[in-house]
Amino acid sequence: MNESGVPTADAEEERVLRANLSVRALSPEALERIRRATEVEWRANVGQPPRRRWIPYAAAASAVLLAMAGTWTFLSRDSGAAGVEPIAQLARAEAPGVVELLPLWRDSAVSVGTEIHSGQSLETRGATLFALRGGGNLRLASGSEFDVTAPNAVRLDRGEMYVDIPPGSRPAKSFVAITAAGEFRHLGTQFALAVIDGATRLRVREGSVAWQAGNGESTVNAGTEVVIDRDQKVTRRAIETSGSQWAWAESVAPDVGIEGRPLGEFLDWVARETGRKLMISDERTRAQIAAIRMHGNIHGLEPLLALNAVMASTSLRFELPAGAIRVSFAGESQPTSL
Repeated sequence: MNESGVPTADAEEERVLRANLSVRALSPEALERIRRATEVEWRANVGQPPRRRWIPYAAAASAVLLAMAGTWTFLSRDSGAAGVEPIAQLARAEAPGVVELLPLWRDSAVSVGTEIHSGQSLETRGATLFALRGGGNLRLASGSEFDVTAPNAVRLDRGEMYVDIPPGSRPAKSFVAITAAGEFRHLGTQFALAVIDGATRLRVREGSVAWQAGNGESTVNAGTEVVIDRDQKVTRRAIETSGSQWAWAESVAPDVGIEGRPLGEFLDWVARETGRKLMISDERTRAQIAAIRMHGNIHGLEPLLALNAVMASTSLRFELPAGAIRVSFAGESQPTSL
């Protein structure tokens, strides 16, 4: 403005510029329209639903809203809300551990002893053991990802899980594992479920599993593998219940206390954890097994390593023929089943 009070050209340009740069606050309805339009455009370009951790209106739309109105939408959830019944507790995790997957690619480390609840999504970066509420345990291989969908159900997105629910430990079908191929309900069992490149693989080690798919329900018994590919083509074959294909699950077996316990209980535990049949060479060996009480601890040892440590302190020996554990005195033969 000059001395006479008449605005100069520069002052007038500045006034116009400031007026044009003013941004009115957007209404909630306008913000919602922007969010929806951004999501539609994103889906059209990508051609598939967003990954679970991708929240369109917290990432794509929020960038637009930030630029236009200085607004940032941030979502989070209280996964451990009071009153939510947990499905399990983290019992053990190999390095580098377990993380909860949160919106906007945030990860939160999960510590041993933490309870997990419906609505949580987790990734196991090392082999992991969860103690299931109500009995049994759930084991996840390294690199697995799963969602807790209910207090008795998990959905496996990728990787492999091993479900161990001893017969009679909890009601039948009280735990459900879910993949794109359907629902898998325990009937007192040990089974492994894997999701690899979109295909589902079920291996039943003990007992049986009820498989519910779109075309009905079927029962898969111990010693059977079922593979359901992306096109829902089903292949079945017989498998061994012991061996290297189960080794990762055995490596994270729950610890068992042996102090003052009968040797027979321990042998039963090793046989079940390794999918082998326990064989006793004769009645003399059987009587010795019944008389022996163990001492010490085997925490941190895998089942077969624990077996070697315990048997080294007795007058008995063991062998590992295919699919079995044979216990005897030196020189004894003619095994019988325990």
